[in-house]
Amino acid sequence: MCLFCSLGCGTAFRMRGEEAIAIDYDSENPINLGALCPRGHYNLEYLNHPQRLTAPRLGPRPVSWEEAANFIKQELNIFAKDEFGILVSCLTSNEDTAAIANLAKTLGIRNVLSAGSAADLEAYEGFKWEVPGAELATLEDIETADALLIVGDLLTRTPVLSKRVNQVKYGKRGNKIIVIDPNRTHTAWFATDHLACRPGTEAVVLAALSGDLPVAEAAEVTGLPANRLTAAANDFKAAAKGTVLYVPQEGAQRHDLGVYCAKKIAAASPNKKYIVLYQFGNTLGVNTIIDREAPEHPTYHDLLAKIERNEVKALLMFGEDISSGHPELQKKFRMLKFVAFSGHFESESPAIYDTSVLLPQATQMEAAGSYRLADGRLEKLAPVAAPAGERTCAEICRMIGGNLVGGPAAPELVSKKKEPAEIVAGLKAIEPLAAMPLEPITHFGNDHLVKNFFWYRVNNG
Repeated sequence: MCLFCSLGCGTAFRMRGEEAIAIDYDSENPINLGALCPRGHYNLEYLNHPQRLTAPRLGPRPVSWEEAANFIKQELNIFAKDEFGILVSCLTSNEDTAAIANLAKTLGIRNVLSAGSAADLEAYEGFKWEVPGAELATLEDIETADALLIVGDLLTRTPVLSKRVNQVKYGKRGNKIIVIDPNRTHTAWFATDHLACRPGTEAVVLAALSGDLPVAEAAEVTGLPANRLTAAANDFKAAAKGTVLYVPQEGAQRHDLGVYCAKKIAAASPNKKYIVLYQFGNTLGVNTIIDREAPEHPTYHDLLAKIERNEVKALLMFGEDISSGHPELQKKFRMLKFVAFSGHFESESPAIYDTSVLLPQATQMEAAGSYRLADGRLEKLAPVAAPAGERTCAEICRMIGGNLVGGPAAPELVSKKKEPAEIVAGLKAIEPLAAMPLEPITHFGNDHLVKNFFWYRVNNG
């Protein structure tokens, strides 16, 4: 299964003995019916890349697993528990995430949180806010809808949904595809009504459609005529069956409010559902488990503030070095006294990492595990190939923490109440941005992974 978005497309491999030698196409997979976007093809290189980490390192020096683990344990004893932070990539399996959360409990570390797309994490906050009657959509709900309300560039985030979107547009006369996006994107080209709002005001458009803001007030902020907002709201409400699809794009703002309003629109009339298409595959699974196992955990921005104030002095990252490709974040991380991370490739970050610990981590194709995808389904994977020296996060946690406290991954989704007055105040504070960047099809996350792959290099100079 591919985790380069939260759709969870099935992947297959042609094998020569125990070695994967080519991508194959799983035409019987109900999610993608064998189709793969360019990111889906990354998975073969991801598995077999010659620059994959296969042995631990202490700075530039290869070391044994025992020496690496002992060094980390030594550093854990130097710092106070509140001076240590743990970050978990949203590509991590549910089982590995549970092990990491249990490691934090065992060590008494409260600064444990997810690390993924900032837009994803903000959208997840809105996903948690309770809206009675809001129901997650399945892919069947998308293709059998009479109306789709799409926020963002869906077909660049998840190109394999093109066939299902086409089926709605051309399946029956009168079907509606309403797209909210300031840019004229590939998705907007399919729209029967493209609501080209001012950049950054997508949540305000949704608030007008959900009734959280007066249409006239929303029109003034978004730049869309009030009659178009009213017509879009009526078209979606009148459809016999409809789905709201929300894409949290980097560069936009207040995805939490946008997702909340999308849920309200879905709950407001019969046979309507919603779905959030995250960039990172297990955004729902990782965040759900951390919320349940460490309910008082800080936010990502809280952790960065603690680093700036020198309250957090050491960091353990599972799945990726989140500072790769981000000079401002690297500047903050240079304040840290110790950094260790498990990942698939070497870090690109300078200076501070000369004395850090790098641990080679197995991919989802080399280890069993489960993942919760955008539509809420739980997928369990079996390994395709054996690791070439890499280990899972759970194995690394046991090496560091011994017998861990806590239990298995919690499958239930998390919800919490939000006061309507706080929602409205947040919506009223939104102001248009100067511009909104387009969603790039070859990119993923901070590009630390994909810039190693052939398709990315060809299409990005």
